[in-house]
Amino acid sequence: MKNLGTTERLLRVLLGGALAIWALWLLLGGGTLLQVLLYIALIALGVDFVVTGARGHCPLYKWLGWSTARP
Repeated sequence: MKNLGTTERLLRVLLGGALAIWALWLLLGGGTLLQVLLYIALIALGVDFVVTGARGHCPLYKWLGWSTARP
């Protein structure tokens, strides 16, 4: 069951993709261990946004009982 509206889905895919690409670019530049772990976490967050946006379903929203989709 979809619980994300069209606008939120589009924003999640676009901004999540941009976040993942930006973090990957930072990761390729290297850094300290803490920075590398942060970049990997940002990539994972970006990918999560892209996947939930593409599917139209957010498990966290379901758990909280939220929905931005029209009935």
